[in-house]
Amino acid sequence: MHCPLLTNVLLGAFSLISFTRGTPLPSKPQDGSWIAPIAPKVVIVSMFNLEAEIWYGIDEFDLLAQNITIPGLSPQFPDVHCTADGNVCQVVTGMGEINAASSLSAFVLSPAFDLSKSYFLVAGISGVNPKVATLGSVTFAKYAVQVALQYEFDYRDLPANFSTGYIPFGTDSPGQYPAS
Repeated sequence: MHCPLLTNVLLGAFSLISFTRGTPLPSKPQDGSWIAPIAPKVVIVSMFNLEAEIWYGIDEFDLLAQNITIPGLSPQFPDVHCTADGNVCQVVTGMGEINAASSLSAFVLSPAFDLSKSYFLVAGISGVNPKVATLGSVTFAKYAVQVALQYEFDYRDLPANFSTGYIPFGTDSPGQYPAS
């Protein structure tokens, strides 16, 4: 379910880039020295740990050689990971369109990166009705239902004291607020 929605988020975020003009400003580290923005050839977009960690420990490139903290990224994933030469970078958005939209907006608008010639690889997993597609298939939904950051349980499986099948992430029952 993440891929079709993330595609729309990516298209929206990239449309912001088309309205900007000029060259991205260089970043100014805290020590006062100026550095040029990183211009990755490939940007890998992952949504959560299991999707992200598959890229770590690959002999051909060390994706954790540079970890650049970008304001506005998901608090769970505040760093963009890049190889030492900056040719490959990874941003982890967090689950849900809300996190994907805000994280990707912060990333593409960051002066620490020049993404004008970058290719984007959305490397995520998703679910699909097995009557529609098989395991390993790639598909994009025309429409999707957004229920924000929560789980949905089948009505037939709900405990008697649950008034709804929607349970927010980080809670045990409906009506609770997440811990933080």
